[in-house]
Amino acid sequence: MADGNEVRVAQASRDRQEAMLEYYGIGLSVLMMLLGLRHWAIILGLIGGVGGSFEAMSAAWKVATMHMGVVDLVASVGLWTRAAWGRVMWVYAAISEIALHTVFIGTFGGDPFIVALHGAALIGFFALIVMSRRQPQE
Repeated sequence: MADGNEVRVAQASRDRQEAMLEYYGIGLSVLMMLLGLRHWAIILGLIGGVGGSFEAMSAAWKVATMHMGVVDLVASVGLWTRAAWGRVMWVYAAISEIALHTVFIGTFGGDPFIVALHGAALIGFFALIVMSRRQPQE
């Protein structure tokens, strides 16, 4: 039988891990907002994209830019409000962008920074999930 101190320490550790997961989601929300706004800046012609100006992009680039612009912002709102669908949208957005620059590298080219950024974010998120779900030892 565990004494009261061990139970309080285990609960405090679990609460800390849950808080870390919440703050990580908020940080991801800000990141996704910036990425989404970058896509919209490309669409509006404020900055040039990897595929050139929006008007000069191929149809595949235009669709991908519009898709990621919407999905990134939707994921950002979902993460900020801590809705369950926000995490799902973020994972979808991250995997989609990784696929664009790895699987479809012939069409969209490689962007190692974006792939590494999303890959590290996914690994960090799943590590925090595992740590928060792990049962404390009694």
